[in-house]
Amino acid sequence: MPPTPHLPDDKPAARRELRARRAARRAATGPDERAAQAAAITGHLAPVLDRLPAGARVASFASLPSEPPTDHLNPDVRRRGLDLLLPLLLPDKDLDWQRATGGEAAAAEPLGVDAVAAAALVVLPALAVDRTGMRLGQGGGSYDRALARVPAGTPLVAVVHDDELVGSVPADPHDRAVDAVVTPAYGLIVLRPGPGADVLRR
Repeated sequence: MPPTPHLPDDKPAARRELRARRAARRAATGPDERAAQAAAITGHLAPVLDRLPAGARVASFASLPSEPPTDHLNPDVRRRGLDLLLPLLLPDKDLDWQRATGGEAAAAEPLGVDAVAAAALVVLPALAVDRTGMRLGQGGGSYDRALARVPAGTPLVAVVHDDELVGSVPADPHDRAVDAVVTPAYGLIVLRPGPGADVLRR
């Protein structure tokens, strides 16, 4: 099992620490390493995607340079005949959703903030995730609002770097736990029991 680094107890300090790690990683991670990470993440999620019915909706995200890369995963979702949605940040920090072709958002009319509710799988970013599935985001609350629209039992998988699966993160009462994380080195790790986890384990 991967190690669980310590995070400070308060959210601002935790965010500062993780953002500092990401700045260092941006400078240190070369294109070959990122390509290897992208291939690994895609391979780890392939068995889950294989089990989804044709045309099933998958909500994913286009990774930032500081995040584990999803630039192989998203086209792979499309190649499997699945309906890929990517988020569109609205001025109020909520998330609208656009259908994607070839792994990138299409220049089409947004589908609305409720489009994520029909997803069979949600793949999302995180600054860190702890062993209970609690997720530390960027602080804008965008995914808190989006995940509130996702029915219970829909599997939620956070994509994180290997050192971002930690012992604990600061959590608020409204925070929704993810069912699993995927990291380049450690693969898919199911964190909590329930219907969403059952889908990932089949």
